[in-house]
Amino acid sequence: MALFKITEARLREIKRRQWEQRWGRDYVPAIFADPKEAPGVSTASILRPVKLGGRAFHTLSSAETYSSLLALHHPECWDIHEQRVLFPTRHVHYLYGHSRARGAEYRFFKGTLSAAERTGVPVRHPRVRLKLGDDPLQWPMAPFPYIGDLLLFMQDAEGPYCVNWPVKDKFSGFRHAGPRSKPRPLDDLDDPVVIARHELEVIYYGDACIRTQPIAGAEIDEHVKYNLRAVFLDDSIVLPLDESRYDAAISIARDHIGCNVPLFIVMRRIAQQFDISPRDALALVNQGIWRRQLRVDLFRPLRPEKPLRPEVVDVLIHYGDWFKR
Repeated sequence: MALFKITEARLREIKRRQWEQRWGRDYVPAIFADPKEAPGVSTASILRPVKLGGRAFHTLSSAETYSSLLALHHPECWDIHEQRVLFPTRHVHYLYGHSRARGAEYRFFKGTLSAAERTGVPVRHPRVRLKLGDDPLQWPMAPFPYIGDLLLFMQDAEGPYCVNWPVKDKFSGFRHAGPRSKPRPLDDLDDPVVIARHELEVIYYGDACIRTQPIAGAEIDEHVKYNLRAVFLDDSIVLPLDESRYDAAISIARDHIGCNVPLFIVMRRIAQQFDISPRDALALVNQGIWRRQLRVDLFRPLRPEKPLRPEVVDVLIHYGDWFKR
């Protein structure tokens, strides 16, 4: 949960970006991963997922980036809202009005003001003074919203649903803010304010029957992280192949999975047979892996000098509990 720049101007900008229901390429996050808005200590990134129409996708930490790649890799994850506002007062469900949810009924959010009153430790909800009128003594106070990390939009046999992913580097981050927080007694490693804020988010989403799944970037296997990043980066490359030639080239790559043939040899064979560059052949293989057309072992390094090893454990089954309703 992020909270930055509590000013009236910032509140108006967040409302402009978030108060209207949007999805896919039309969605606009509350915080941008640029020097003006991202926290100074963060590792901010901007992705451009094909699945989301190529829009700018803003992550504020490496843990958010790799968590997002894992979610985008899931074929049943059809949208993600990063830096999603948590509305202070009653609001419709985030699926309300979407064509996938036509005819379905969803509960309202009661708002973070309500959730703050129901946490185990009282939470002082942030507010900002609105400069309305000529008399500063009459300027009203307005609640300033909390910002979440990742909101996944999923699909299963029962229909569309959402899962809230608050993201930290480690699970301990959901209990204390680390060395930069105020000093605490050595026998009290938990920060009640941090715990209460996380509880507030759980309550907020629970009101709308959305499950909160805490995510720790450290729990994602290192090879999975780097493999997903590598193959994702080639997903947007437009290859000089029509659909039938693309499928034929993917079949050649698939036939080499489990064979003792280095990837660069496979790339060369594909490039020669379809008259494309070796770089395009690599992009084709990476796209096949990212789109789950080529099922390879993502828990081991993917390297041109190594053969394509067959999948032993499906990444999406290994982390399957993170995606459940």
